[in-house]
Amino acid sequence: MPVSIIDRWWPVTYDFGLVRAPVEAALEATQAMSRQAGLDFSLIELDRPLEDCFKALEPLSPTPTKEMYLSTRFGWTAFFRNGTRGSDPFLPMSKLSRALETTAMRVCVSPSKATYPAVIWEVYDTPERGGNKWGYRRSIAAANDGGAWVFETSGAPFPFEDTERYTARRKRDRFTKDMIVEYLAEFGIPQIVDEDFQ
Repeated sequence: MPVSIIDRWWPVTYDFGLVRAPVEAALEATQAMSRQAGLDFSLIELDRPLEDCFKALEPLSPTPTKEMYLSTRFGWTAFFRNGTRGSDPFLPMSKLSRALETTAMRVCVSPSKATYPAVIWEVYDTPERGGNKWGYRRSIAAANDGGAWVFETSGAPFPFEDTERYTARRKRDRFTKDMIVEYLAEFGIPQIVDEDFQ
């Protein structure tokens, strides 16, 4: 079976951000925050197939040096960085959520063959939309933490959550890839990432 674009670009594609805003708004806010922080921010527009967009992130680095904001067909902007341990989207997404007064997320679904697999979903939002003073609205994680599985949640559950699953005997079964796909669908996000993402 051929390897998908998403599998080829692990770990970048297995820990990434989403913000409910057009890509132009996300970029404008990011540039403004960078200027306020005194940081350089050069912008290159890519009009290429998805595979070539990911190639533009090379080389991967332990400390990310490149960011990609990808317009999607479902109205959210996806965020990727060239980190060797994933895109590490918490800080950029939580900042964009505040700046744009909208919902943002971190989505982490590592492959089962990963040394320490994890399924993590974090939702950031304004206080008016249920976020706390740090911007967290909801967090759910089932992860292999160095050999032992842990399951953690914080924030009030959304009405659509299958909370009965959170009591499964095995912690790894309490939050799965199938569940995160179902939860994202509630926000109009039809899949995590695939070749039809754009």
